[in-house]
Amino acid sequence: MSVQEIPPEFEELLNRLLDSPEGEFSPTEFEAFQNILKSSPDAMHQYFEYIDINTGIKSDWNERLQSLEQIVTRETPVSVRSPSVAQIHAPGPRRSQYINYALVAAASMMVFLLMEWLVSGHFFWDQPQIAQTETAVVNLPYIATLTRATDCVWGGDAPPKFSGQRLLSQDLFLEEGYAEFRFDTGVRLVIEGPTKIKMDSACCATVSSGKVVLHGYEAAPEFALITPQLTFHDIGTEYGAKIDADGEVDLHVFEGAVRVDPNQDNQMFVASIIIKEGQAKQLKEDRIDDIQIKPEDFKREVPTNPKNIQAIREETRAYDSFHPAIISDPESFSDWRNAGMGWKNPWRNKLNGGEPAHGDSQPLNSLTGSKLAEDQLGLVELRKGNTAWRTLEKPVRMNKDAIYYLSFYMQKQNSGKASDKQYGNLSLMTFTPAQSQNKILIGMSSHNFSTLQAGMQVIENAPPLQTNKNYFFVAKIVASENASDQIFMRAFAPEETIPGHEPPVWTCASDPFKDSSVYDQVRLHAARNAEFLFDELRIGTTWDSVINTQSPELAP
Repeated sequence: MSVQEIPPEFEELLNRLLDSPEGEFSPTEFEAFQNILKSSPDAMHQYFEYIDINTGIKSDWNERLQSLEQIVTRETPVSVRSPSVAQIHAPGPRRSQYINYALVAAASMMVFLLMEWLVSGHFFWDQPQIAQTETAVVNLPYIATLTRATDCVWGGDAPPKFSGQRLLSQDLFLEEGYAEFRFDTGVRLVIEGPTKIKMDSACCATVSSGKVVLHGYEAAPEFALITPQLTFHDIGTEYGAKIDADGEVDLHVFEGAVRVDPNQDNQMFVASIIIKEGQAKQLKEDRIDDIQIKPEDFKREVPTNPKNIQAIREETRAYDSFHPAIISDPESFSDWRNAGMGWKNPWRNKLNGGEPAHGDSQPLNSLTGSKLAEDQLGLVELRKGNTAWRTLEKPVRMNKDAIYYLSFYMQKQNSGKASDKQYGNLSLMTFTPAQSQNKILIGMSSHNFSTLQAGMQVIENAPPLQTNKNYFFVAKIVASENASDQIFMRAFAPEETIPGHEPPVWTCASDPFKDSSVYDQVRLHAARNAEFLFDELRIGTTWDSVINTQSPELAP
């Protein structure tokens, strides 16, 4: 029997106990009544409610138990009536002697409940629920990005895995090679192995030993580089430092100036020292010496080797030029839906299949503004609510440690006087969308603002983009198994030069968030009152793989 249920015979026994003439309530009935009170809190509660009505006892169970605490501490025999029990026991002319026994039994039950309440803080019918929760992910803030790495051999317990990786505060040991870190404040730090460094924050790093070059960023707050004995603060600076394990530092200032402060009291550094552009100093615990400045002794930028088309192909996960295999007459009827590589199927108008996607082909045009191979020419025009879906062979997995890049060209056509439903975008989605599904969306709003959606975040940034103008959108997708995820997006205008590495400034950036989705669907969409052109869609694992204008399909 559940402790929450009241047996049907309880009501009859209670009425007989209270209303029957003396002697008619048998010992067997009393034993049954007592067992019900012990096994059913609801029965006990109902019994006390009746007593309360007749005797005015408080209805709070905890207060009742506290009033009986003296019975426990004094070990009062059940045959001796305490004052509180005497108040409960107020027999009327129709109540039998069994009422007294029932009250004593109830008091005994209350003593049992009091003991449980004092020990566990709750009653046996009100056990606290044990929540089944997943291991919490510690949302530590990202502070920097490993933007470039060449010939790197990392030591330590948690080395970086790939270029583009976002970094938390951690200790790193570069045994060999060259690496560049871009802190979220914009400051860049180039290190050469062997170097031991700790990322303290977006404005601070500690170098135990090694060689570093710091590139200051004018919009950034002051950056502190801590060495065993001294701390360097950049003042619009580019400088190189060679740090020995004993704390001796050779400091070469290439641009700007550096303020040097001691980490502890030091007679040589009673006040800050400013070392200016063109100067070099050897800084020791007990003296400062002038030395010749030697920029050539430092790797001021990470050396890179140009990648061939085969390397680009290996880093490319999906590509679509929207070039039709056959140009139809009229050209707009050309089938643009099967071009490219890295896809499971052609573009279609529904998520789960459907008909071929609606849209007009422009097989001889391009939005890139550069000379392309003939089989790269072609773009697609979507209008008036057109949507196109395509499935990736290799999904974008947010549930593992990875970096993805995505790029495409887009132009918004002049769509008339309507002010709403004029947006267009590209989305990464899943094959089984829910009503509140996560997605990664990149595009233009109805008011022409650059738009990024990441999970539940929607970021729109000014200034507005222009209609009838080509824009090159590049997104960086940071996926992590145990840390937070993050999305960055940059919209390049035709007059801008596309850098050979990640830009220091992004048009839109999400806050860190958690997403374990597996995005295997790409969706192109033009709203009901909009017309958009799409061209040169790429998804890859490096910056190079999505900004290179060569077709990865040309690789052997």
